[in-house]
This record gives sequence, structure tokens and C-alpha cells, in this order.
Amino acid sequence: MTDDVKLCLEILEKAITFEEEGMAFFQDRAQNAPSSLERNLFTSLAKDEAGHKAHLVKIRDDLLREGTVDVLPEVDDDHVTNVRAIFEGAISDVHDPYDFQLEELEILKGAMEVERRGYHMYADAAAEVTAPRARAMFQHLAEEEQNHFALLKNTYDYMSDPEAFDSFDGNAMLDGG
Repeated sequence: MTDDVKLCLEILEKAITFEEEGMAFFQDRAQNAPSSLERNLFTSLAKDEAGHKAHLVKIRDDLLREGTVDVLPEVDDDHVTNVRAIFEGAISDVHDPYDFQLEELEILKGAMEVERRGYHMYADAAAEVTAPRARAMFQHLAEEEQNHFALLKNTYDYMSDPEAFDSFDGNAMLDGG
């Protein structure tokens, strides 16, 4: 087994655990959400995390079976979450955009921090591996976490000041917030 395969397996084990924790976090938030906006948002994120976990488990199992990074999937943009559509679907059910509590904003900040940690985990992994295919895969996963962060940031901005909210910003930068 090559060093790249060993490193990928180590990273994937951490990533699988991280996705499980994220899934549990978002499922809990969805079940306890006081508004339909948050319930829809957290349910969608929990499903994404479950999909990430399943994808990572398959990749790990393929690596273990084949022992080469050549089995890593090619990265394509077809699997990138359309966060704008998720956001617009979530806010379409909001009856009173001013009926949010400070505690709810704090929960969103916590969720953004989860996504920030995921972004850094995957970005660091991409910088650490040498195989181009592994690097591309981890960069793609970092982009997915970036998308989740953008979704949460837009929701936070909308909930904290609905009148000032202009439109969905798909460029919320993890490093800048």
C-alpha cells in the first residue's frame, strides 16, 4: 500500500467521523427547530451529510480493496449542491420573517462553525496529499462544505435582518467570516 493510499485512508476515517457528527448535529437541530425555515434547512443539510458519509465509506472501501488511488472517483460539478434552491425553498415557507429568537441565530453560528471545520479539514487534506486525483477529491469536498457555509450564512443574514437582506450571496468565504 502506497503512502498516498495510507494517507487517504487516515483522512477518510476522520472525514467519515466528521460527517457522522455533522449529520447528528443537523438532525438534532431539525427536530428541535422552532421555525420551518430552520427545520427545512437543517433537514437538507443532514441529508447532504448522510450522502457525504456514504460516498466517503464507498471510497474508503474501494481504496482498501484495490490499494491504489486510481480508484478514487473523478470529480465533476454534477454533484455540487444547489444551495440557492435549498435556501429559496426554505424561506418560501416563512410566514413571519421577524419571528426569530437570538438563540436561533446562535445555533446558526454553531452550524457555520461545523462547516468551517469541515472546509479546513478537507482543504488541509488536499494540501497534504500528492496524488492529483486525491487532491481534486478533497478540494471538491472542501467546496461542498463552502456551499453549506454559504447556505447557513445567507440564512443567518436573512434571519438577523430581513429588511436589509438583498439576495442570496453564493460567495460567502469561509476564511473571511
